[in-house]
Amino acid sequence: MKTPYVALRRLQKSQCIGHPVFKHYPTAWRRGYSSSNGSFLGNFEAIRAEMLARPTQLSWDVMSPTNSSLLNIALADFIPESCQALAYQAGAKSIEKVDAKYELLQGHHLVYFPLQKTASELCPDGTDPLHSPGGPFERRMWAGGSIEFNDDFRLDSSKVVCKERVDQVTVKGPEGQEKIFVDVLREYMREQDSHGPSMTRGISERRSLVFMRGSSKEQARENLAKASLGRDRIVKAPHAPDFSIALTPTPTLLFHYSALTFNAHLIHLDPAFCREVEGYRNLLVHGPLSLTLMLSVLRSRLHPGEKIRKIDYRNLAPLYVNEPMRVCVRYSGDAGEESAEGKPRKWDVWVEDRDGGLSVRGTAVSHKSSI
Repeated sequence: MKTPYVALRRLQKSQCIGHPVFKHYPTAWRRGYSSSNGSFLGNFEAIRAEMLARPTQLSWDVMSPTNSSLLNIALADFIPESCQALAYQAGAKSIEKVDAKYELLQGHHLVYFPLQKTASELCPDGTDPLHSPGGPFERRMWAGGSIEFNDDFRLDSSKVVCKERVDQVTVKGPEGQEKIFVDVLREYMREQDSHGPSMTRGISERRSLVFMRGSSKEQARENLAKASLGRDRIVKAPHAPDFSIALTPTPTLLFHYSALTFNAHLIHLDPAFCREVEGYRNLLVHGPLSLTLMLSVLRSRLHPGEKIRKIDYRNLAPLYVNEPMRVCVRYSGDAGEESAEGKPRKWDVWVEDRDGGLSVRGTAVSHKSSI
């Protein structure tokens, strides 16, 4: 009996041109690249040019307490009280108890500005076609990114806009095993007046995505066998953390985070898709969820009035549902000269998987707020 995932693969391989999503970026999805004739690098320049020419996307949202409060609730069973939002610690455990005096926490912007596309407009794996180079690069992973927090938003129901565009496209890897890296720049700005959004302050975020060639059924089985054995090489953090928390992400946590972010990527929702199509042993933890957890743990180490101003991070290996993980923080020294905002401080932040190996590695800078 054919499974739904066989039908999905057929859609990806032979019916992609007729899929509604491809009407938005038809050139990218109709190329049918092949590396056997050695022409891929020439084709890549066309891919790159087409992707960089895609129009900037604008999405509006309202800084309602709803999404942030639901994220606090979703995380409450998985992180200690010291890492929870101050509003949640103070008893604002339901939406009606959060008002405009509370700031949007660093990282909570990730559960605003959801993707506004219908199911038929998504790629076959449930992802955003804006970011995709097209077939045969069907497998998408979150490779890392950076965020600069230049201004604070409050949960005051103010109107905020996100500007998003493809900023950089590169290719890496040997012939036939190329990976396409796509950097997406997202800028979040508050609406100041009738003249439009403020361009001077807000949040600036760079997301790095990697796209890999789709796997055959045989390749998926091989990948699954390797994933079931664990990592070939475990890289440990060079230092012990100053502080860490341990948690085990559950399917419920992944579902809640997918719902809050309107994320339909099947690697977070469908175990059979993970095994049969992608070759992973189980559901994968979202890259943004790992980032949210790192920011939550780091925030608990800061002095009163001190805030995270920048974080850079890389995702090195998958994190799986129902497997323990550890989120770690270490103070690594001062980041520069003292200013009116105080002396910036540097931090190492990382996440370890069930074997103690590095899965996410990052650095952050914090300093006193002048806002």
